[in-house]
Amino acid sequence: MSIATPAITNFTAGEISPRLEGRTDLSKYFNGCRTLLNFHVHPHGGTSRRAGFRFVAESLGQAKPVLLIPFEYSAGQTYVLEFAEDAAGQGRMRVFSGHGLVLSDGAPYVRDIPYTADEFDELDYAQSAGSLILVHPDHPVREMVRVDHDDWTLEEMTFLGQPEAWGENDYPSAVCFYEQRLVLAATRSRPATLWLSRTGEFSDFRLRTREVPLDGWRDLEIADANGDGLRDGKAGDNVLLLAGNGFEARDALKGQHPDGSTRYYRYKGTGNYATVNSNVTLTFAAEPGANQLEAIWDEDGVLDDAAWDCFGVGDRTDGPAGAEPLEDDAIEVTLSGRQANAIEFIVPRRALWIGTAGGEWTLSASSSDPLTPSNVKAAQEGTGGASGVRPEAVGFAALYVQRAGRKIREMSYRYESDAYVSKDLTLLSEHITEGGLTQLAYVQEPDSILYGVRGDGILVALTYVPDQEVAAWSRIVTDGVVERAASVYNDAEKRDELWITVLRTVNGETRRYVEYLERPFEGTMEDAFFVDSGLTYRGEPASGLSGLAHLAGRTVSVLADGAVQADRTVSPDGALVLDRPASVVHAGLPYRSVLQPMRLDAGSQRGTAQTKRKRITKVAARFHDTLGGLIGPDETRLEPVYFRSPATPMGQSPGPFRGDKIVNFPKGWDRDGLLTIVQEQPLPMTVLMIVPELVINE
Repeated sequence: MSIATPAITNFTAGEISPRLEGRTDLSKYFNGCRTLLNFHVHPHGGTSRRAGFRFVAESLGQAKPVLLIPFEYSAGQTYVLEFAEDAAGQGRMRVFSGHGLVLSDGAPYVRDIPYTADEFDELDYAQSAGSLILVHPDHPVREMVRVDHDDWTLEEMTFLGQPEAWGENDYPSAVCFYEQRLVLAATRSRPATLWLSRTGEFSDFRLRTREVPLDGWRDLEIADANGDGLRDGKAGDNVLLLAGNGFEARDALKGQHPDGSTRYYRYKGTGNYATVNSNVTLTFAAEPGANQLEAIWDEDGVLDDAAWDCFGVGDRTDGPAGAEPLEDDAIEVTLSGRQANAIEFIVPRRALWIGTAGGEWTLSASSSDPLTPSNVKAAQEGTGGASGVRPEAVGFAALYVQRAGRKIREMSYRYESDAYVSKDLTLLSEHITEGGLTQLAYVQEPDSILYGVRGDGILVALTYVPDQEVAAWSRIVTDGVVERAASVYNDAEKRDELWITVLRTVNGETRRYVEYLERPFEGTMEDAFFVDSGLTYRGEPASGLSGLAHLAGRTVSVLADGAVQADRTVSPDGALVLDRPASVVHAGLPYRSVLQPMRLDAGSQRGTAQTKRKRITKVAARFHDTLGGLIGPDETRLEPVYFRSPATPMGQSPGPFRGDKIVNFPKGWDRDGLLTIVQEQPLPMTVLMIVPELVINE
């Protein structure tokens, strides 16, 4: 026999696939887990129990799924927009700010929207300053503008030079901003085409324009002849037509706007004037006769737009057929390749990254100059294919869901190969996305974590720090079905918040709730929030709690003044009675956190310890800010970890613990060498290291 004390020092491989149970030759094996449930892995190596989900409100739409859209007006003013469909089939929108609903005249602010629940999956959006561009293949492009905290407008956008390919039930389905251009892509009839607006003018999609003034437009200038001090073309002003010249439709004059600024006026009337041997003065008149032109402006300053176009300096007008586009004109590009190239997403980076059903593309300038119609270049970078799930930009990469919905790929530029590559981030954890992913949401602060919503309503979390080689998956399971997720920055807490919509069963009825993930634990036990769909009472010591109607009839866990009280059932009116009065009470649905490392493999004098009979006699665990917990071979045979000392008064919390705890292991000989750490109380747990004492039968 031999004795070993192998140290599990980090969990940066996360929960890895059962298919890797025999790959002890992989370094990731020793940093991985068979089960990592309701834990988040830190880039530093340790893993912490995830905080609870706090209840915010019942969803606006109870019958059908809703959509959550983050909106950041400024660092201090961020919102979550809830799109829903009411019982009458009308699309509706609510706004959340901070941790509550935005009110208007004392009631929640709600407005109509033209989108319904069955359209939410195909709705894409992109934000620029205070406006949100919304696209859907069945709807014209619309712009939502935050006018005020409780005032949001939604209008159909009007475009100059709108592409003829756009039409009823055939509008763009993808949108972003790139190099000061609005990018729209992928109609049903043109699924591989992108349209880029004119630089700096998001509503201008004209492909060939000319900038005012055009050649020859400076030859004729309006003279002030009516004594008003302006060369604006009102009745009485005139223009001198020199001998040998003419004036007709599409010719232009230089003059002034009634506000005094320089303008150019292009003629659209029917008059046709020509001179032969002498000059002719053309006078502006309200009712033109011989040698007279229609007045450009009437006495009230109203433009006669039936006879004149008015342009400012730098304004654009359509160029002639076949004209070369200007450098900042709009651009239209259609991808072509061996495979299907229906565009699923577009992400603005140094180049425009494009995910299609057939592969990954980039669109950029062929040189180091800004993108122009003459230097645009599209290149296919991969053949993995993308799904329609909205991707997330993370650092220098874009994370997206592959076409089949099971793999998350990291698209990034690699200097060593001078190419864009798509790395599979689920290779070691292929089981984690079972059922397919329907949505992604990225949280940057305090730790870099990508969340995915699975088709079965389970959340998965990827701690992603590529420069430290950390890509650790875990599963986030709650008593219900998660449907949507979104992340938004909270400036008050200096972190990103994960918001979800979740279906929970209450009194035999399915209800749809809006909740957010509480901040990680740091501080005193009174602030520990480790319940789902939970609420908090703060105030004078109370012997009961109310306001839990959304959990009526459910059994909830209670943490009162940092001490665990017995689970209890919420009454039909949303109240519960405490064991003893408390000033700070958290109550909500319980959940279990489970950590089980891979099979131990160390200490054998004859090669591997795998498959040999072995016995774990005791386990030492190094904790950080932890209270409570169980350790054993599996979830059915567990021994408590004791943190309370005789000096701690009963009914009071001993406070979070930092240091090592040793537990005698309740298991005899076996060939697996498994150990499990569980936390099922509404208390925090962070595991930094596990050191088992292992006896191996050689």
